[in-house]
Amino acid sequence: MTEDLAAAAIGDPAGHAGYAIIRCLHGPRPEHRARRLIVSVLAGAGVVAGLPDVELAVHELVANARLHAPGPYELRILLGRGSLKIAVMDGGGDHAELERRLLRAASGEPAGGESGRGLQIVTGLFPGLCGAEPTATCTGLTPAKQVWIEIESPVQNEP
Repeated sequence: MTEDLAAAAIGDPAGHAGYAIIRCLHGPRPEHRARRLIVSVLAGAGVVAGLPDVELAVHELVANARLHAPGPYELRILLGRGSLKIAVMDGGGDHAELERRLLRAASGEPAGGESGRGLQIVTGLFPGLCGAEPTATCTGLTPAKQVWIEIESPVQNEP
């Protein structure tokens, strides 16, 4: 089974991502492949502080996507001005509902049953630095959403 990897320069008219790595997550247990990729990319970029938290959050986001949303699934690592945005994309169109769930999790509202604990972990690790938004797959298919976390980048883009 081949995993697709795309890395492309992206225009930066609004100060957003200047470079992206997109990995399509196929097959069983994509959360394990996503964890290995994020550790490899961030360690290679010199990001070591907070790496275990990032690894755990990515695992939770991919596992949630796999359990609660249709595919395809993508891991996106977006280099911005002073920060890295790490997003998990799925084929769901429920970004607004997921944003509400993230807000409830961040407020400390207890998760009901087994569902919702992953979002509590993510919002606890990255308070105010996570969210959900509509997007398209790398091939342009919609609806799709991405759930993301943001961390400080050791690499500063040129203006």
